[in-house]
Amino acid sequence: MADKTIYLKMDKKVKMSQEVIRIGDLGKIYGADRHAINKIKTLKVHRFQESDQNRCVVGVLKIIELIQEEYPDYPVDVVGETECIIEKVKQKSSSFWGDVLKVIVVSALCFFGTIFTVMSYHNDINLVNLFEEIYVMVTGKKSDGFTVLEVFYSIGLSLGIIIFYNHIGKRSITKDPSPVTVEMRTYEDDVNRSLVEMANREEKMIDVD
Repeated sequence: MADKTIYLKMDKKVKMSQEVIRIGDLGKIYGADRHAINKIKTLKVHRFQESDQNRCVVGVLKIIELIQEEYPDYPVDVVGETECIIEKVKQKSSSFWGDVLKVIVVSALCFFGTIFTVMSYHNDINLVNLFEEIYVMVTGKKSDGFTVLEVFYSIGLSLGIIIFYNHIGKRSITKDPSPVTVEMRTYEDDVNRSLVEMANREEKMIDVD
């Protein structure tokens, strides 16, 4: 007897432009009965209305309910998330000059923001006087404001930033994720968790009755 188990793996969050949400849009489905799998993928879960927000949360129990209404003898094994956030996005035509402008603005903010941060830190610790005192202690001569200390400090600061962020242009130094990537993923997980909790509290989650 063939195995009728349906394996369901939902994604944490999906973005889609169409109004009708089907089970196949929420993640991956696997089973030995390919005909049943193809049918299950087309089952409608929700339709966005004009009065709805452009976001909704679907619970896994609703998916199981829909599957078992169509195939009551097929057990469902959930191996992924128990909730999926669906965000409806509008299809936008990409503008080359618009993208260029965004890159320039973001790059300028990062560049000048970093400069301001480093300069503020140097002023707080009075780095200029510190280098002068170290130079006098080591060489016995008074610093003229531009010595080997400033040169190597500037080189070390640049290398430290590159190594810390693990990026040189579009290339990564190592295969490990950078601290910025880790923080972005952590923030994204926190936002998704909050959206699910809000949907639960407001009883707006698409789930079993």
